[in-house]
Amino acid sequence: MLQGQGSVLGSRAERLAAARAALSSVEARVGTTRQAGERPRLPLDDLLSGLLPEGLTRGSVISVDGSTSLMLALAATASREGSWTAVLGMPAVGVVAAARRGLDLARLVLVPHPGTQIVEAAGAAVDGMDITLVGARTALSEADRRRLASRARERGSVILAAGPWAGAHTTMTVERSAWRGLGAGEGRLRERDLSVAVAGRRSGAVRRMRLTLDADLTGMRAAATRVTEEVA
Repeated sequence: MLQGQGSVLGSRAERLAAARAALSSVEARVGTTRQAGERPRLPLDDLLSGLLPEGLTRGSVISVDGSTSLMLALAATASREGSWTAVLGMPAVGVVAAARRGLDLARLVLVPHPGTQIVEAAGAAVDGMDITLVGARTALSEADRRRLASRARERGSVILAAGPWAGAHTTMTVERSAWRGLGAGEGRLRERDLSVAVAGRRSGAVRRMRLTLDADLTGMRAAATRVTEEVA
């Protein structure tokens, strides 16, 4: 199922055609000639700045291994403030999950099963969207990934990749995860604690952060409730 601006389509051919049309439409509206240095960094929730001290930099690739929720949280503030977002090859991410993480559904395109069209769909998304989330099981070769990273740099867009991505500017690896909120066999899961290792391509050093995500995210608080740095 592809969902973009409220559309729901049936056959695979219809989904792929609609995805191309939706991405082309956005590309025409926002333009494809922007350069990474011509526009400011995309907005990022202050509570996530510990993960990305330099912000959500246009033209960058950020690898996130182990948490789809963290990927969505990284994109949420920019989405709410007007950025277009595409989610490719992540069938577990639907409109409910995206809305709970604070993404604006009016500027969101979901392509859960791009299949063999992933290279074309990802290229169109990087050209026309501000942020593109790419699933871990998409059939992208290393050469495809290098070309997409180059396009993102030229267009000034951001790629958030699930799982390893060779050459990523920043790599985030969730090393531990634990839910909180249940009592003695009752109650609801309310918060998820993540221990995240963050490495930059240039620095080589690894920082370890602790991040708490709210399980019932709605409205403006679709991000971390706190971030603290651990001393290695």
